[in-house]
Amino acid sequence: MAKNKKTTPTTTGQYDKIFKENASEIYATLIKAVLHIDTSHAQNLPLSDLQNTIERKADFLKKITPPNNAPAYALHIEIQSDNDEEMHKRMLLYYALILKTYAMNTTQFVIYIGNDNLSMTANIAHPKLQYGYEIIDIKRYDYEEFLQANTPEEVILAILGNFHGENASSIIEKILLRLQQLAHTKLALGKYATQLEIISKLRKLEKETKTQVSSMPIVFDITDTTAYTLGEAKGEAKGKAEAVYAMFAEGFAVELISRIISLPLPTIKTMYDTWKKSH
Repeated sequence: MAKNKKTTPTTTGQYDKIFKENASEIYATLIKAVLHIDTSHAQNLPLSDLQNTIERKADFLKKITPPNNAPAYALHIEIQSDNDEEMHKRMLLYYALILKTYAMNTTQFVIYIGNDNLSMTANIAHPKLQYGYEIIDIKRYDYEEFLQANTPEEVILAILGNFHGENASSIIEKILLRLQQLAHTKLALGKYATQLEIISKLRKLEKETKTQVSSMPIVFDITDTTAYTLGEAKGEAKGKAEAVYAMFAEGFAVELISRIISLPLPTIKTMYDTWKKSH
């Protein structure tokens, strides 16, 4: 296969990027609110053999030492945005490699964040092998559990929770208001609003989210950004360009950048194409 063919990032890749960027806060929330596991005494478990064998790192793998002097164990968590019919086999492989490397009991969870009905298999039953793990469907959890969190990274997860019949636009508005309360800068608010737009695709709520984000009173002073300050001596246009490139690096949507920076959308898209070629 030719290697010079240009590929387009997948939507799943966008979700993965967001979850990796916000990993510590997201996993802390999920483990506390959903799994009810105390991770106050946890340490990373490197597993290079695992990555070499299945060509990807475990999403979350730590050694947990319970506070009640119970035996330590490995906690392994994977986040899935779609139903993978091979998931049970992949989880078994993870289990075997963790056992081989660390010789300890392993507790495994798959946290399903997709919109389709959960259909993955959570066990394997063979004559000489009985294996299973637990699948958590995040749609079963009240969105309020995430909305009331104290970090923006956790709050954006509210879009994945159970709305209990409440109007989606109303909930999105609540999420954005909470993000405004927690984000320390308008630049950060823009970043989390963009992340919310991307994650909202999992619930087919992108249109409603874009509408709510567009109505947000983001009054953004470009001169407050480090990128602008660094470029100010070279002229305002240079400072604006540096700020735009910094937002590309943070994953901001081009539409949101256009609104914040007050540059035409075609200009931002052209800048993005140029920036993308060098990254």
